[in-house]
Amino acid sequence: MSPSELSILRETPIGAIATDWEMGVVADFVASLQAGVSVNAIEVETGCGANEIGVLKTSAVLQGRFFPEQYKVVIPEDVARVATSVVEDRVIISRMNTPALVGESGYVAQSHPNLFLPDRLWQTVPSKRPHSQRWLSYWLQHPIVRRLISAAATGTSNSMKNISKESVLSLPVPRTPFVEQQRIVAVLTVLDNKLDVIARQIEATRTLKRGLIQKLFSRGVGTQGADGRWVPHAEFKDSELGEIPAGWSAEKLNSHVSKVGSGVTPKGGSDSYLSAGIPLIRSQNVLVGRLSLDDVVFIPPEQHEKMRNSALVPNDVLLNITGASIGRCAVLPADFDEGNVNQHVCIIRPAKSLNPYFLCHYLNSDIGQKQIGKFQAGGNREGLNYQQIRSFDVPVPPISEQGEIAKFLGGVDKKIDVLIAKLEQYQTLKCGLMQKLLAGECRLKLEHNEPVAA
Repeated sequence: MSPSELSILRETPIGAIATDWEMGVVADFVASLQAGVSVNAIEVETGCGANEIGVLKTSAVLQGRFFPEQYKVVIPEDVARVATSVVEDRVIISRMNTPALVGESGYVAQSHPNLFLPDRLWQTVPSKRPHSQRWLSYWLQHPIVRRLISAAATGTSNSMKNISKESVLSLPVPRTPFVEQQRIVAVLTVLDNKLDVIARQIEATRTLKRGLIQKLFSRGVGTQGADGRWVPHAEFKDSELGEIPAGWSAEKLNSHVSKVGSGVTPKGGSDSYLSAGIPLIRSQNVLVGRLSLDDVVFIPPEQHEKMRNSALVPNDVLLNITGASIGRCAVLPADFDEGNVNQHVCIIRPAKSLNPYFLCHYLNSDIGQKQIGKFQAGGNREGLNYQQIRSFDVPVPPISEQGEIAKFLGGVDKKIDVLIAKLEQYQTLKCGLMQKLLAGECRLKLEHNEPVAA
């Protein structure tokens, strides 16, 4: 396929479109929308057995992708009631969902005879007009089309919206010639495949990290000899945290911190925030293992002075202690200048006996999250107090070994960060290219004897 060329555009309800493309609607390419039925089903971890039937969750479609692993197993009594199995080369659309997700869709690349749709999902039945369903699925993800879907969604509840079949079928799309649809699909599919590869690499690296954490916090890296080599531990003992190296101890966090506390939300709330001043770290700034200052807010110096008790110091460990993000933990970078926290973020200031990055990795691990979770069990509130935090059981290896463990896990985190940045770059590339190709702003010329995508 040769490089693209620019074309003349005209304005339409979905933005500028190539002048030689007629405008149409989704119904030109979709004869009907098939729905499933509501059935009783249960969550399982092992997937459908040989004789079991699954029903999709609404989470099975998102941003043009279909996730067949998102389903529940239908109970035996309801198996006879299922309708509309998943068929290849179709688009599945969420007809009922939250305001942000209603109308989400995903392209189905292969059939799944044992998976069926619930009543909240539709599956397209292609029309006889020559076209690509995958091309149509890209159009259903176009930002303008997504906005039209949101505008057409109805419902009295702010948490759940519906969209009608008529609204979907009447959505405007161009009648792009079939051969050009195929060219567009061929290019965008290459990018999708690349995104899939990177996503799998990220997940594989995260899985590797989880395994390493389990090993490092129970077996350690060993003792360092005079030649700099680390020799694995040979002796182990039982502790409150399970079996750990004989040279380690399991102690209360309180014994290894100089401070546990948080700040307050300034009087006036969000209206008191400034565009510049002293950074105020909130729970949305504390992610798993890293600090995000993209949407940090600021307070005046005089307010910071009033909150002097919660002033930040480089290498403080920050832990979210309320809300949905409870348990997320990050270390304040060594080059952080000055800042404060609100009441939703707890400052844990380690003593010299505890490496802050070692502690952060531990608290973010499955083992550490269980320490946090045990204080939430059986309660309706989501919150941690300082006494509970101080009572955490933590492993305490020699400080040199703590540093080595933190360094090792930090290296894995850097690999994940590189992959995430690469994923975001390809997502940005795809988004920009998709809009140009779908609108016909860039036209891909087919060279002589070049095959087109199926």
